[in-house]
Amino acid sequence: MNKSIPQQVQCKSPLRQAVRAFTVMMCLLVCMDGCKDNSSEKNIHEFFFEASKNSGLPYDIFAEMDDGQIIVTLPAGVNIKSLVATFSYVGKQVTVNNRVQSCGVSANDFSSPVEYVVTAKDNSVRSYMVTARMNDNTISGFEFRKSFNAVLPRDITAVIRNDSIITEFPENVNVTSLIAAYVSSATSVTVNGKRQISGISRNDFSLPVKYVTEDFDGNKRTYTVDVRGRADAGFTKFWIKKSLNPELNQDIVFDIDHNNLTIEGSNLRWINSENPSRMTVSFEAPPGVSVFTGGVEIRNGEAVVNFRQPVQFTTICGNNAPRTYTVNIICPQINQSLPVLRIEADAPIISKINYVKAKLEIIGSGINGGLWDFNREKIEIRLRGNSTLGLPKKAYRIKFPEKYSPLGLNHARERSWVLLANDCDKSLIRNAVALQMSRIMQKDASYRRFTPCTQFVDVYLNGMYEGNYHLTDQVQAAPGRVNVQSLKASDGGNASKISGGYLLELDGFADSEPLWFTSPRGMKAVIKHPDSDDYAPEQATWIINYFTTAENALFASTFKNPLTGWRKYIDMDSWVDYCIINEMAGNPDAWWQTFMSKERDVDHFVMGPVWDFDIAFNNDNRVSNATTRLMSEGGHRYKVWIDRFMQDETFKAAMKARWNTKKGELLGLTAYVDELALLLDMSQQANFKRWNIRQQSLGHANPAPASYQAAIAQLKNYIQARYNYLDAEFNKW
Repeated sequence: MNKSIPQQVQCKSPLRQAVRAFTVMMCLLVCMDGCKDNSSEKNIHEFFFEASKNSGLPYDIFAEMDDGQIIVTLPAGVNIKSLVATFSYVGKQVTVNNRVQSCGVSANDFSSPVEYVVTAKDNSVRSYMVTARMNDNTISGFEFRKSFNAVLPRDITAVIRNDSIITEFPENVNVTSLIAAYVSSATSVTVNGKRQISGISRNDFSLPVKYVTEDFDGNKRTYTVDVRGRADAGFTKFWIKKSLNPELNQDIVFDIDHNNLTIEGSNLRWINSENPSRMTVSFEAPPGVSVFTGGVEIRNGEAVVNFRQPVQFTTICGNNAPRTYTVNIICPQINQSLPVLRIEADAPIISKINYVKAKLEIIGSGINGGLWDFNREKIEIRLRGNSTLGLPKKAYRIKFPEKYSPLGLNHARERSWVLLANDCDKSLIRNAVALQMSRIMQKDASYRRFTPCTQFVDVYLNGMYEGNYHLTDQVQAAPGRVNVQSLKASDGGNASKISGGYLLELDGFADSEPLWFTSPRGMKAVIKHPDSDDYAPEQATWIINYFTTAENALFASTFKNPLTGWRKYIDMDSWVDYCIINEMAGNPDAWWQTFMSKERDVDHFVMGPVWDFDIAFNNDNRVSNATTRLMSEGGHRYKVWIDRFMQDETFKAAMKARWNTKKGELLGLTAYVDELALLLDMSQQANFKRWNIRQQSLGHANPAPASYQAAIAQLKNYIQARYNYLDAEFNKW
């Protein structure tokens, strides 16, 4: 759906660059068109504003054209009183207010619709009405006019402060059926899901009313209209004071939603208390209002309440019906919907190379195994990642002082573990969904299997909540992980050991690693095992030569031969599963980063494990049409290997057969998404209090969704659409 203009990434795509070049060419050639015979043609074919010709535009903006209507959606804050349009047309000339227009030169005021008139060579004309609209969701004015509301003694203008709209009404005015007049350029304004029309729609303002505005991109904003001067039987303020709860760093102030009878606050700082969920509450209410919780009347600043679960508070005033509010604190330390990792580092964590010592506490939140506390030996922690290293929410690698299985992840006991931040993935679960696919594909596989684990946790760093994290394995050669034989420098060139084990990573960033090579076909590879600080040169030479031999077999004229071709060196079943997982995920980095391993005295490389899916599932703006396009065609480099594999009909037939065996289980991924979304509900609320869900800091990731619910819906819709496409595509083979 193209509500406004994702065309706002326009001229970075080859298609848009071609369109722009064509439009400019048409502008240059229009004078040559006048040398032809008379014609009645008079059409505008393309219309846009170029950033290079309009100061203040962050990117080229293309119009939507429908018959004689041309609509351009501009970012908020753009000065529309003097914009230069670029357009292509067929005809003798184009005018605005009888002034001849020059493509890419003439400026006009678009604060109101502008009529472009195309004159044909036979002097017939056609009009196009150009409307520029601002992509905005603000309310800039709000009032109650006496002319619309007979009960009012005068016009009453509201004060807008951030997202609050406040009015002072005379006493005894009936506010249960009032018409508001407001100024907004939003696409839609709703109250309780009902579309509002300024100066027409009536609402009951006896309680605060929430006006929800939405711009063309689907971004929503909520304004609360509070008509003061009325009697109220509910809370007017609710908070937890630091003065009454000295373990807090600051007061916790709550938002009161009278319409939905909810009261919500958040605390993202660590609470230094053995029982942080028990706190003394403070509140304010109009005179005559009594407050109860658990059937017991309570007083302001005296009641101690346990907030581990949402708590109900009831207000009663005279003969009015009781109001029961649900009060909730978003605080992972209190909620404990997931395990909590509390880290206190000895120094700032600023390097992906140098570790920092840190205290660690692991709170299981229902998991009893693999815990840790501050009294134990310190762990080490450093940054991790490549393109994600510069994002606001950092990913980390932690190293225990001993081989350890945190939180009962007993498939492996190792020192190194990873905390994935998923900053650019606003669903927070793309990696988890892809790893679930791997488990589905591998559960009946005959090759050596390994899928990194999934354990979601909430992380605190130096007293501040850092967010929701995916705790998982470090991809390394080790029992319970990539289970190949140990190979060390002390093994040297020992003929009985030198054939394994090895772990390689085909990686576009390989040249940033200490031990890497480039194959004759340009494939960059990192030697991950043996370790770069514990290997013999003979071992590196051996695996480079063996890799080259395998690659030569892949590109030989006999590459399809099952005995002498690529199948002699690469396990086909593991490669088939790897490709299906990455195609189902629409992973554009499938060929940029690929793990493969080799055991001692075994000819085959086994492909995997799969890894790194935060820009998969249609989250990469560099890939056009990621839903109905094979990643073997549309993914990023280096694709020289996959291009060759796709020339092997036997390999494609194996992919087709494997798909048809597993596709029913893969379709169940949408239910897995729902399961994870429910599990992460409290945690994601805290995460996006800490990190704005609307901020997308990775330049090549797609724009952020308007909400977490929208992120989950997008992911589920993509999985279903991708499944439908692949089922049809694979079965053509």
